[in-house]
Formats: sequence, C-alpha cells, structure tokens
Amino acid sequence: MRVFRPLVHRNYALFWSSDLIASVGQFVREVALYWLAYEITGSPIALGILGFGEALPRLLLSAVGGVIVDRYDRLRLLTTIQFLCLAPVVGLAVLYFLGLLQFWHMVVLETLWSTLRSMNPTAGQSILRELVPEAELMSAVSLYSIGFNFARIVGPSIGGLLILWIGVGGCLVFYAVCLLLSALELLGIRMASHSTKSSESDLVKEFKEGLRYIGASPMILASTIAAYVISIFVGTYTRFLAVFAKDVLHVGPDGLGLLVAAPGVGAVLSLIVLGSLEERWDRKTLLWFSAKATPLLLILFCMSRDLWLSMILLGLFGGMQIIFRTVSRLIIQVETPRELLGRVMSVFLMDQGMRSLGSMVMSAFVTFFGAALGLALTSLASMTFTAITFWLLLRTPSRSAQ
Repeated sequence: MRVFRPLVHRNYALFWSSDLIASVGQFVREVALYWLAYEITGSPIALGILGFGEALPRLLLSAVGGVIVDRYDRLRLLTTIQFLCLAPVVGLAVLYFLGLLQFWHMVVLETLWSTLRSMNPTAGQSILRELVPEAELMSAVSLYSIGFNFARIVGPSIGGLLILWIGVGGCLVFYAVCLLLSALELLGIRMASHSTKSSESDLVKEFKEGLRYIGASPMILASTIAAYVISIFVGTYTRFLAVFAKDVLHVGPDGLGLLVAAPGVGAVLSLIVLGSLEERWDRKTLLWFSAKATPLLLILFCMSRDLWLSMILLGLFGGMQIIFRTVSRLIIQVETPRELLGRVMSVFLMDQGMRSLGSMVMSAFVTFFGAALGLALTSLASMTFTAITFWLLLRTPSRSAQ
C-alpha cells in the first residue's frame, strides 16, 4: 500500500520504529500511572492535577523549543531527549518498589518527564521532511501517525494486562526499556548536515517570525486555533476514562485498557483511507468536518452505558481526531519553509500544552456535573468555538485548500 512506501528508506524506517517502540511504552506507563493515581486518591481532580503537571511544560516551553529545533541538529536533540527521559521514569519505579511512592512524587516526576520531553514532538515532526522524498511526504506523515496510533491500541491493552500481571512498577520498567531501545535506534540514523542559525541571534525575534508566517496563512491559523480549542475542551478525555471504567461502565483495568485503545484502532483505520478521502475532499473540508465530528462523537460516548458501544464510539472519535491533526500537519509541512518549520510546528503543537488548562477545565466539569455530563458539556463548547473559528477565517478560498 502507498502509505507504507516510506519504510523502504532506511533512515525513515529507523525513525519510525524508534518512535513506535517509545510510544508503546509511553501508553503502558500512562495507563498504569493514571490507574494508580485514581486508586490512591479516588479523585477526578487528582487526575486533572497529574495531567496539568504533564501538559504545562509543553505549553510554557513549546515556543522556545521551536526556536531551538530550528537552530540545532534535530536528530541529536531527539536522541538526547530519549536518554534524559529515563531519569524520572526510573525514579518513579524505584520509589514504587521501595513502597515510598506518593501522589506528590507522581506529580513532580511527571512534570520533570514532560519538561525533558517538551521539544520531542516539534523535533520529530520537523525531521520528517528530511527522511523521505517530498513526493512521499503525505505517506510519511500518515504512517508516522499510524505508528503512534497503533501504539495507542497495543500500549493500553498491554498496560491493562501488565497492571494485573506485574504491577505498576513493572509497567514503569517496561517503559524505561522501551526508551533505551528507542534511543539506540536513533543512533543508527545517518543524515546530511544542514546549516543552522547562530545561537547568538534573538530568540524573541525568531519566534515572532514564525507567528507572522502563521498569521498570514489562514489554513494554518484556523487549524492551530481549532487544535487549541479541541485540546482544552476535549483533548484530555483519556485522563477520565478511569472514572468511566469504574463508575459508569463498571469494568476493571482490562476494560480501561480497551477504552484507551479504541481511539487508536479508529485512528489507524482512518489514516489508511485518508489518501482516498483527500482525493475527494479538499483539505479545508476535511479540517472543518473532522473538527466538528470529534467533539460530537465524544458527546455520544458520554451517553453510552455499554462497553462495546463505548469502544465503537471512541474508535470513530479517534479516527476523526487524527484526520484533523494529520491534515493540519501536512499543510504545515508542505507550506512552511524549512528554516521556519520548527517554529511554526511548535506553535501548532502548543495545543498539547493547552491540555494543562484542559485538564483543569475538564476535571472541574467532571467533579461538578459527573463524568458523562461534564465531558458532554465541554465537547459542546468545543463544537461551538471551532465552528466560529472556521467561519471567521475560512469563508474565502485559500491556497492551502487547493
């Protein structure tokens, strides 16, 4: 199939498999960590606080990270990040096995892990164009997302079982091994060197250059704002799936693993057919439809009281969510000059940092209105704001939609 064609390029294959291994471990760790946090505290607010600690560094450091990615060797940055992230993960595992792990330890070490990893998404997205010919860029972006979302299927499913078999500590050790293997694979990539900016240039001026470019590109601006809205009002729904599993659907860790994995199944299937969808619909239509359908499907999920129906709805939700993000990233990859790509991509990826705010917003709604009604209300807000954004910015045709 066309989407798998980039794997014939050695550098891309190494990069893709490295990211897949790290992502599988990351989802195993996430399921274990949030299950443990809810068991320790019994509070949705605690899950929001943990999510806030994870997302805040990405929000605060993403802008600086984009400038750094444009200045320095992106592959070297990625490799260094993987090795450094081992420290907080090993720290969590040691505290757990010693019987000393408390909730505040989890928040502090999760925040440290997220701080170290804050440049990883920008560097990873920015390096794709250097690993394959431009004609295969759409397939490279889609396959990169397929790998991540395949990890969303496998990781949580394994995580739910591993919690039962080897405990939370074993899940953390599993992730540490995945990080190490991922870093070693990156060491095998060989790429041509590119000239970089002087480290003495103005950080603020460079960042403003990226903002000006985004402001002059309606499609990039609209997709970026919509990504922020979705992250705040929808994006951290996974933090509360433990609440749905225990209190709404009445299932255990294995059921939680299935719920977390379901969006990944939908995402992988949607990415396989995305090429044919792009031939029928222009990018503006794909962005508009997926941005509206994503929160609508989460509302329907909140209405479900059956595990299998909930999994189907989350699968459709994951498909729409990843179509939106993949088309957005493709537009940025195609339109943005290489010397601005890190900064433009970092501004878009600040949506991941917006989840720090989203964690608190959604946890407040879940606390006051309950899991089902709370998430339904935040999803309704997402639909409203994204509709306004696209109506204001994309009423006239743009060159990105051609």
